Amino acid sequence: MSLKLPSEIAAAVTNRGLKLIVNSSEQCNLRCVYCYETFAIGHMKFDVAKGIVRFIEKRVADGLEWLEIGFFGGEPLGAWNTVKYLTGHLNELCQQHGVTLVGGMTTNATLLNETRLEWLAQHGITAFQITIDGPREIHDARRVSAQKTGSFDVIWQRLAMMRASDLRGLEVTIRVHFDTASWAMLVARPSFLDTIIETFVRHDPRFKLHFNPVEKWGGGPAEGIKFFANGQDSGAALRALLVRVSEAGLGPNQVPQLGERPETGESNYVCYAARANAFIIRADGAVSKCTLTLDDARNVVGRLTTEGELMIDHERHKPWLRGLVSGDASALACPAKGHIWPM
Repeated sequence: MSLKLPSEIAAAVTNRGLKLIVNSSEQCNLRCVYCYETFAIGHMKFDVAKGIVRFIEKRVADGLEWLEIGFFGGEPLGAWNTVKYLTGHLNELCQQHGVTLVGGMTTNATLLNETRLEWLAQHGITAFQITIDGPREIHDARRVSAQKTGSFDVIWQRLAMMRASDLRGLEVTIRVHFDTASWAMLVARPSFLDTIIETFVRHDPRFKLHFNPVEKWGGGPAEGIKFFANGQDSGAALRALLVRVSEAGLGPNQVPQLGERPETGESNYVCYAARANAFIIRADGAVSKCTLTLDDARNVVGRLTTEGELMIDHERHKPWLRGLVSGDASALACPAKGHIWPM
């Protein structure tokens, strides 16, 4: 199936826009049982952070119109000083030169507090993705700290703190992981899902839901996880969850997946890794494309210098962009498939 979306393709190749995923720290204070990261690289060195600022300075001088920054890890807030340095400088640059800044963060939220939340929102980082794995007993068996303690209560408290804030531009996506065991608990009535809906999503337009099956992402033994046998089974489970939230009265504004027509398999999704103007800046300055294959050598397509030069190996970059040439929807949705992961 080919994707006939010239606006999507244009956004993926235009030199007027840039998407950077910044791994401010590749360490984490949690040890989720299904995590695929090795934590071999520590916090981002200051020279790398300075290189990012210098790179954006050059792009702004060349006519950059919009900049999308997403902090990732590890746990990005583990390197708070780096996050603060980057958000402060990049927000100032964008304001001075009329560049639209869109900022977000994927975080476990355990290191988030009111002061940090307000700083981030004031400096353009307003979109947050935070994961919960179901009710406390399930979540605490899977998303454990490095000291083997549960994380449910502190994450729930952080979500409540965000709900209590008066930050208008905030957008909080609660990402709910599920496997074959926890899925049944989510579709039951009443269920933990009802608690999330009533506590956060129904009455606060800043909160959204996103469902994702736990998959074999290449990490450790994933103790206790009951994986779906195949994509068809996990897709059916996802559709049942979407029916469930639809029956609860939620719409696409609250659960964007409801607008993706999963019953037909149709999607307009272009993965960031398939975009020519999207890169991951690793904590050590390496440049990659995909956050799910961080330790695969084929995922390294270049390096950012301390002077702010983005040195890209175009032969290594080319396989990631093949969907832009062919228009193939599968290559646009996940360029790692067929390149790193077998089809």
